[in-house]
Amino acid sequence: MTSYGSTGCLLLGLLSLLMFFNTASAVLRCWRCSTDVSNGEFCNDPFMPDTISEQQRYWSYVNCTYSVGAKSVNARPVCKKLVQEVYGKRVISRSCFYEDMDDSADKCANDQTSSYIKTVYCRTCTTDGCNGGSGSTPLLLLLTLPLLVAASGTCRYANEHAAPART
Repeated sequence: MTSYGSTGCLLLGLLSLLMFFNTASAVLRCWRCSTDVSNGEFCNDPFMPDTISEQQRYWSYVNCTYSVGAKSVNARPVCKKLVQEVYGKRVISRSCFYEDMDDSADKCANDQTSSYIKTVYCRTCTTDGCNGGSGSTPLLLLLTLPLLVAASGTCRYANEHAAPART
């Protein structure tokens, strides 16, 4: 028979796993903006999401879900940051993108462009907001890690000091 302490620890562990996988499988959110449009200066480097107005955030921090137009069934949504020189002018764009699951994060840097466009930097990533500032997924993990460590110690203590089960 199981003691209440170990049952609680088991439930805590299952809840922690559920929280982790729910976060990992949530819809990917990416920044979508470009410095070559009239109100796109906030898209520049350094990217500071804390200075963006609520209206800009509403239109520029978007869900990136699978699209019918994706290039293959093996495609996944990613966030993309692209820095190019277009006719000598530096243009930074951040967007949702669909890439093959086997593609490297910097494959887009080698994509063919017109002769007047030079790709300076291109990278894709798979965590919320990663094509701008820091993503929320690593922050969530950082915040929950101390809680999990404390819970682990509590569970260990409960198991070591649990009263024997009655028969």
